[in-house]
Amino acid sequence: MSGAVSNSLEGPDGGRPGWVAVLALWTRNLMDIGITKGLGIMLPILQIQLTSQMWILGWIASLTSATGGFVAPFGGLVSRRFGAGYVMMTCGVMMSAAAIAGSSVENSLQLALLYMLLAGTAIGISNVVAKEAVGRCFTKNYATANGIARTGYSVGLIVFAPLVQLFLDTYGWRGTMLLVGAITMHSVASGAVMVATRQPELDQSNAYQTLPQTEHTNSSSAHESTLRSHCGSLRKFVSKNFEVGLLLNSRYWLVAVISCCRNYAYLMWIVYFVSQAQSNGFTLEEAGSFVTIAGIANLIGTISQGLITDRGVMSSWTLVAVCLVMSSVSYLASSLLTSYWPMMTSAVLILFSEGVLSCQTDVLVKQVLGVELLAGAFGWIALKVTLLLVALGFLPGLVYDLTGSYTAAFLLIGSVQAVPLVPLLMLRYSQR
Repeated sequence: MSGAVSNSLEGPDGGRPGWVAVLALWTRNLMDIGITKGLGIMLPILQIQLTSQMWILGWIASLTSATGGFVAPFGGLVSRRFGAGYVMMTCGVMMSAAAIAGSSVENSLQLALLYMLLAGTAIGISNVVAKEAVGRCFTKNYATANGIARTGYSVGLIVFAPLVQLFLDTYGWRGTMLLVGAITMHSVASGAVMVATRQPELDQSNAYQTLPQTEHTNSSSAHESTLRSHCGSLRKFVSKNFEVGLLLNSRYWLVAVISCCRNYAYLMWIVYFVSQAQSNGFTLEEAGSFVTIAGIANLIGTISQGLITDRGVMSSWTLVAVCLVMSSVSYLASSLLTSYWPMMTSAVLILFSEGVLSCQTDVLVKQVLGVELLAGAFGWIALKVTLLLVALGFLPGLVYDLTGSYTAAFLLIGSVQAVPLVPLLMLRYSQR
């Protein structure tokens, strides 16, 4: 993909470049699950083979995702410099290399370095780059396109769990990592298609300015002038490529609160739901059935939200508000439910709402901030979500340890899910 093109698109909304970008994001999401979920499934056997402790291996999986959040603000920078297609190809190589090289590790430190530096970096950068590419190509059908791309996560959860287990039973953990790495190489192919397809890009008229060259002089005024020129160029470079001006934008902080709270509540549900269901008297098999059926509801929500908003059935603002209320109430109620069907209903409503919200929050980011700030917004929000999880991810577990019950913990999670209603209403009011 070249360095700059016009903002116009050929053909209907999205066109061929748009659906190529959707394919790249879908493939990237699928391979993200393959890398992270595959590692999670292999934890018990890695604990034995690498003579490590489970908390260390679990920490490696968490730090891999955290690394992606820390490097996400650089996504816009590398996309502008090298082009989205080439970045996606490179990230595919890095994810694949992490798994393939991981098949040769002898201890958990080597595994941590490979997955954090290669896979974590690739996951964070590729997420921002691919989401921005989709956002640039679609206007009217953005929610639908984003929903289709996000089904890669759902397909990954359905496919990789039994596939990795089959690989483990047949080839052992080292062979499994080699095969997962080979499958992940498909991300390179989707990036190559982006390179071959003209994509809408940024106006780079002021990007990547080089520092001015000045003649050497002993004059103090000349030194001051040179220093001011260098500092000005540096400020322009940082502002252009990292969108630091977003941090002074009140609307950005409002959408960041919405995204951070939603991500925190959902990820805490993923971590603690099975244990909470067992503490309510359900068996492990029943808890697993809740998650499976709710996962299907998540897929339905991901696909249907685009049809609802893009066809004018309901506005994004209304749909987000409804799903926030519905999921918040379900979080609050789940710790009190002891019957099978009410608990199943709660899990279905939570993951259906998450499928809708995960797409619609991206739509709100684009509506509120505009397409030119997408990369910076996605990158900085990902960093804030990571910092929130690192700082407060332990809190529901601590509440359980102190109270001996998940009731207070899920009341906390439900309350966090309700917080975005306030910034959502503020944004809606400011848009009028």
